[in-house]
Amino acid sequence: MNNPFSLTFGREPKNLINTYEQFDEITGSFLMENPVSNAYLITGVRGSGKTVLLTSLQKYFDNLKDWVVLDLNTETDMLEYLASNIYEKSSIKFQLMKKEFSFSFKGVSVSIAGEKPISNVVTLLEKLLDITKKHKKKVLICIDDIYSNPNVKAFVQQFQILLRKDYPIFLLMTGLYENVRNLQNEKSLTFLYRAPQVRMNTLSLISIAESFEKELGVTKEEAVKMSKLTKGYAYAYQVLGYILFDAKKKKLDEDAINKFDVYLREYVYEKIYFDMPTNEKTVIIAMVNSKEKKLSEIIKYTKINREKMSQYRDKLIKKGIIISVGWGKIDFALPRFREYVMIQKEFD
Repeated sequence: MNNPFSLTFGREPKNLINTYEQFDEITGSFLMENPVSNAYLITGVRGSGKTVLLTSLQKYFDNLKDWVVLDLNTETDMLEYLASNIYEKSSIKFQLMKKEFSFSFKGVSVSIAGEKPISNVVTLLEKLLDITKKHKKKVLICIDDIYSNPNVKAFVQQFQILLRKDYPIFLLMTGLYENVRNLQNEKSLTFLYRAPQVRMNTLSLISIAESFEKELGVTKEEAVKMSKLTKGYAYAYQVLGYILFDAKKKKLDEDAINKFDVYLREYVYEKIYFDMPTNEKTVIIAMVNSKEKKLSEIIKYTKINREKMSQYRDKLIKKGIIISVGWGKIDFALPRFREYVMIQKEFD
């Protein structure tokens, strides 16, 4: 039998627990006559399901006849790629071909029969969107794993202009909290401050337990135990399910947990940990040494003042690495991350 769980990042797994709240918020807004927003930022820790949600939304809008759904790559000239994709993917291509329309980029003039040459990609893009709008088509642009670079800055600036000109364009971007924040902090991209952020929440432990019970054929009691081990973390749910299904195991054992730790460490936790600023690592290590998970205890251990500690705490929560577990207490949001840090700090 094919394993219903997936280890591949971004691909929509067969055994998917849907995030209906975020999905409904975005589709509901975009389908309004006057949308709440034409852009959404999907944020969350690595492996939280950002790309899977983006893929689900792409499929949904791609099935609607009046929508044109496009993917953009942040490593390319995004405006050129956008113009090319609108031309290729929308029905306007066939109308333009009748006019002997053709174009190429990188300094080559573009012309439409009977019209003046088009000398830049922005003019071309507006002409394409004029036709799209005329035929009551909407364009959804999807960008995965966003970060601040010249291509992205140029694209977002132009997107703002196109919105002001009332073109029917919409934008979905996924990114880590810190990358999204850096992009929003660019002075020329204030538009992104107004774009709503959709944060990926943990999956329902009940839904995970039900999935394990069904797919693995385990008892309800064992399924609950397995579900708790994942802490609702989307990638952990897929990894644990994959390991147990592959080994045909009905119970958690030391071998399964060791393999679980290896997958999380090698595919997620090492990247998360090594990308952390030194001050955040200091807080994380102090949490490992804290018995009661109290901020006051961590402040005492690190000698970081309360104001600074509050800032680090808030950032780590927004990144999805820790959670608040009561007044003045914090804990790790990610499963077995404490165990990973306990080992890693010995090598730092």
